[in-house]
Amino acid sequence: MSFLSPEALMFLVTLPIVVVFYLLKRRRISRLVSSTIIWERFLNETQANSPFQKLRHNWLLIIQLILLALAIFALVRPYFSSKSESGRFVVVILDVSASMKATDVSLNRFDEAKDEISKMIDGMYDNDQMVLILSGGVTKVQQSPTSVKSVLRKALNQSKATDSSTRLLDSIKLAQNLSRNRPKVEVHLFSDGVSSDLDEFELQDLNLVYHSLGKGGDNLGIVSLEVRPHSEHSNQQSVFASIMNFSTNVMSSDVALFFNDQMVGNRSLTVGPRNTASLVFSVNQSTNGVFRMHLKKDDILQVDNIGSVMGLKQRNTKVLLITKGNVFLEKAIRSIADIDLIVKSSFTNPTPKVDVVVLDSVKPRVWPSVNVMAINTQSTNWFEPIGLLESPPIVDWKSTHKILRFVNFDNVQVAQSLNAELPNWMTPIVESQAAPLIAAGKKNDKLAIWVGFNPLDSTWPLRVSFPLFIANAIDWLNPKLIENLQVGEVFSVPMAEEISLVKVTLPDGEKVTMSTMPNGELIFADTFQQGVYHANSGTNEIKFCVNLLDSAESDVQTRDVLKLGQYGRVEATMKVDSDKELWRWFAILCLLLIMFEWWFYHRRTA
Repeated sequence: MSFLSPEALMFLVTLPIVVVFYLLKRRRISRLVSSTIIWERFLNETQANSPFQKLRHNWLLIIQLILLALAIFALVRPYFSSKSESGRFVVVILDVSASMKATDVSLNRFDEAKDEISKMIDGMYDNDQMVLILSGGVTKVQQSPTSVKSVLRKALNQSKATDSSTRLLDSIKLAQNLSRNRPKVEVHLFSDGVSSDLDEFELQDLNLVYHSLGKGGDNLGIVSLEVRPHSEHSNQQSVFASIMNFSTNVMSSDVALFFNDQMVGNRSLTVGPRNTASLVFSVNQSTNGVFRMHLKKDDILQVDNIGSVMGLKQRNTKVLLITKGNVFLEKAIRSIADIDLIVKSSFTNPTPKVDVVVLDSVKPRVWPSVNVMAINTQSTNWFEPIGLLESPPIVDWKSTHKILRFVNFDNVQVAQSLNAELPNWMTPIVESQAAPLIAAGKKNDKLAIWVGFNPLDSTWPLRVSFPLFIANAIDWLNPKLIENLQVGEVFSVPMAEEISLVKVTLPDGEKVTMSTMPNGELIFADTFQQGVYHANSGTNEIKFCVNLLDSAESDVQTRDVLKLGQYGRVEATMKVDSDKELWRWFAILCLLLIMFEWWFYHRRTA
């Protein structure tokens, strides 16, 4: 037998105090009481000559001492363990994803899971060890192996649910690695089972216990939200949204759209069971700002009822083409939407205020200071040419590269190409047997594409892949700032080189100070809250939005069975191994003694 609250044993000092009260003598006044059997000796005592008297055998004293002792034993919470042996290594995985905020149970699923884990901590042996792992968008070891219950409770209390999607795979793999070659291992997963990556894991011999949380699934959520320029009006933006009903009942809601906290649209929406509805708002926009959509629906999950996206006034990409004359290339660039093209025959210093410079068979005296696509030329700072290749065949190209998206080089013949050995910062994306033909890379924060041959000396301009390549290349050389992310994605943006510290304000108001990279780039990964983030440095401010927008996470119906790999299955259980406490039995004995005294009195007086 062990005790959960041994500090309550200090109440044992009250036992001699009760005995002292029976030793004391004082004058007594006769009173009428219901039971006199155990009080007869005291009713007959009238002497008070001395402060103390001789302790005599008395059933009332014995009953009171027994009752007090039982009450103290109830307070120290004695228990017998539910397991026959100790020394367990317990790994607890706590799901902290957005779906755990569902309120279909008391408070929410996350708080219910914390209560169950707290019971497990109370039931630990002294030589048991527990590890607490938090599983959300990323996996985090909240508490390393320890037997100290106070440390485990503190780590559990500091755990918070995030707005991220569920990713249980990494946490289960981590639990498997931690438990390898250990005896008496138990892995307890507290989750609602809303995870789409478990089919990549084979259960094998992992002793996994799945504690299922939640019982409902009625939810209406925003699963996509984006802003696009209006197709007809240049001063307007179109806001597109998809709203999905994840329940088996028809659900309705009002949908409000705000721009910089001012309502600019409101709709009533009805969505059928397991169906999706689309909405389009057209809004006049003269300044940059944030569009925020809000579903006014009191369902069990509120995280997916709000979405925010940046609305920026559109600006055309400025491209400078330096060429002696290439109609195919010029037409390919002009065919790209939102392009302002400047064509010149020579390049002068300083570099004009453009986003991209395209050099076509021209070697300038001063190399451009912006992102460059160099066709049939090279910079001596990049590499030195080592001759020419005659009729090099195209044998391979990286179709997965963004520049070669939808680009095919079948039936493309090249008459002549520069032969070069690329620097280590450039990656070949189109190759012949002898040398690379097209390469791309980044040097000193500048993007560069090199085409080693003149397209006019090939059949490429006659293929559909040529304008596609040019469009992809311009888009790659002029990357758009990503202001809209999903929860957990990394935000990166180049800052001014002289800026070293940036203060980022999270959606809940917390401020985090970040240091930029040596090249001046800000990389911020703590995006586990949904909402608008503000990155400030001096008078400069950058806003970016983070959203859930995950249909799998919004489908909050609890999974009773987890499918792991092709054949693995783990059924949910609500059983939590804990120690069997005995305080209730001591309390019952106290009550029985009081009832016995009452019965004994009435039996003697009947």
